[in-house]
Amino acid sequence: MKRFLPLAAAAFFTTANITIAQDIPAPASKSKFEFSGYVDAYYQYNTNSPLSDMNQGRIFDLYHNKVAMGLAQTMFAYSYGKFHAVADLTIGPNAELGNFGNEGNTKFIKQAFLTYDVTDKLSVTAGQFGTHIGYELIDAPLNFNYSLSYLFGNGPFYHTGAKLNYAINDKFGVMMGIVQGWDGIKDYNKEKSLVAQFYLAPVSGFDIYLNWIGGDEHNTASNFGELDGSYTSLFDLTTSYQVTEDFKVGINAAYGSFLTGNKETPNPAPQDPWYSDASWGGAALYLNYNTSDKFGLGLRTEYFSDPSGVRYFGPLEVTSFTLTSDIKLADSQFILKPEVRMDFANNGFFEDKAGNMGKKNQTTLGAAFIYTFGLCK
Repeated sequence: MKRFLPLAAAAFFTTANITIAQDIPAPASKSKFEFSGYVDAYYQYNTNSPLSDMNQGRIFDLYHNKVAMGLAQTMFAYSYGKFHAVADLTIGPNAELGNFGNEGNTKFIKQAFLTYDVTDKLSVTAGQFGTHIGYELIDAPLNFNYSLSYLFGNGPFYHTGAKLNYAINDKFGVMMGIVQGWDGIKDYNKEKSLVAQFYLAPVSGFDIYLNWIGGDEHNTASNFGELDGSYTSLFDLTTSYQVTEDFKVGINAAYGSFLTGNKETPNPAPQDPWYSDASWGGAALYLNYNTSDKFGLGLRTEYFSDPSGVRYFGPLEVTSFTLTSDIKLADSQFILKPEVRMDFANNGFFEDKAGNMGKKNQTTLGAAFIYTFGLCK
């Protein structure tokens, strides 16, 4: 980063005396550079001992009885005056899963966007950016629980497009934008989706986000057939309240719907849920308590329902309980997260040791290992 230096003449001799230059403060720089990231790995043991060594229904913590890498992230953020640029790059198995809509070299991009502050209240952002939907994030250090919820896995991960953010005041804000659907760096059809967010902070420590995305993203020849006039919509409520300095409560609820636009009678493929209108949704409760700045416990309880099977290619109703410890070491740069999770389904959704999908429950025990780093200039 460049800095303005005092004039050298300030240290020169005067005609009568030697003048010692004082430390003259440099003008504040208009630029700022930040570099940060993390590396995470995990181990999970599934008491069902599935033949495939895979944890069914999971998003990133997929493997049974293996020490597995999550991802390695490096994020570069640069600001100059009103301009801001972010390049958030990831590699590893979870990067492949989280960035699956990207191809070629772009598969390493988790986020890459530019922001311009039009005023101190209004900004515009364009590029590929993380979704506004949901309580949880791809970034492991930013979640209390390591394993991710069904709600997270059945919402978008990122969007490519442009959006406007307007902070009316410190208690209310609005975001609106237009994006190329869910999880893709390119547009798969000629249609666009709209996104919106309303933020409300009625009292200190209480944050409420009402989120939405909607658009005709299946009006194209694809694995689901050509559905002219289809429409996918997802409403999401995310809220958290810091009850005390050590105790936090969070709630996430979502409702998604899929309208096919299919006008043929009878239905040409009644066994295919993508040719029938459908919906899915659920809710999760988060209770996090820190006993100190080095140790905390977090409980997530969740219910998720996909009665038509548009999210899991088969009807599913599941209840999940996840208990996670948060242990911070090395000045909080190293995070250890022991975790136990129990999933209960209404049908044989989970795999047994013979490879049959007939188990109605799944319990995993394990731990995540996360190391974070950062630099700011």
